[in-house]
Amino acid sequence: MEESMKHKPIVNPYVPYSYEHMKEDALKLCNRYPDIIQLDTIGHSVEGRDLSLIKLGRGEKKIILCGSHHAREYITSAYLMKKTEQYAKIYSEQKGQNNYGNYNVKNLLKQITMYIIPMVNPDGVNLVINGIDSVTDKKAVEAMTMVKTIHKEWKANINGVDLNRQYPAQWEMKYDEIGRPASESFKGEASATEPEVRAMMELSWKNDFIIAASFHTKGNMIFWADRATVDLIPEAKKIACRLSRLTKYKLMPVSERPEVYAAGYENWFRREFRRPAFCIELTPYNDSDIPHDNKMFDTLVWDNAKYIGLLLAHEALKHWQN
Repeated sequence: MEESMKHKPIVNPYVPYSYEHMKEDALKLCNRYPDIIQLDTIGHSVEGRDLSLIKLGRGEKKIILCGSHHAREYITSAYLMKKTEQYAKIYSEQKGQNNYGNYNVKNLLKQITMYIIPMVNPDGVNLVINGIDSVTDKKAVEAMTMVKTIHKEWKANINGVDLNRQYPAQWEMKYDEIGRPASESFKGEASATEPEVRAMMELSWKNDFIIAASFHTKGNMIFWADRATVDLIPEAKKIACRLSRLTKYKLMPVSERPEVYAAGYENWFRREFRRPAFCIELTPYNDSDIPHDNKMFDTLVWDNAKYIGLLLAHEALKHWQN
């Protein structure tokens, strides 16, 4: 009985994946796999929730993976937590059973550490899952413009700022049809006003990340380059092509219009560090902004995306050695 409990999965990605799920699971994973997982906090959200960081690996070389910039896309948090558990489990297998697909997990994680921020926007996720009565300042949120009909479709942080339109990468050119706090699309009064964005920037400055990936939902697409930086990061296209072959996701053309692509985390990372950064849309488009049914997690996400972290680690290792 004790042995079976030891191997019972911790992360349940088949439910709406809340901040509380993430925090509890992260602690349990750290306790089960202390040799390969460390926990930290990179800052706090508007409402004071931890912006949790999971360090997976023992290597000096680093990549960064983040999810739930957008509140309604919390299935990306479930994905990153499931991936953390799966990779840690395989790393810790005895008798040399450390392969997952075509990758030797133990070998990769001895050389690479994945910095995983599962939930960049915990306040927004809380609103989407638990409703308007769960927020700290209900009146302030109710006063914001609702672009969609219900709070389950909320995308912004709790200040009504779209976090993936907030980074100082051609921010002033980013199209903002809203111009005020709203459930989505408002880029803020200035760039980097929001604590969640500032925390991500600080983390990125303090660490020599070789590759970045920001996970979103709906589209099964890979955005890998924008016009401002495409010529500065020649290795990005090869990595993107390998990602596309691995996942069967559509490889998107170079983003040409800054009013559309500007101010996202991946765009800022490319501009700031001249290194590959990807926006990966994990799930199929379904003509709705209501979150996907997590009960369909395997077919929506996991079956195609489970090896992404290992591919990026492998590519980072090659890139660093070159």
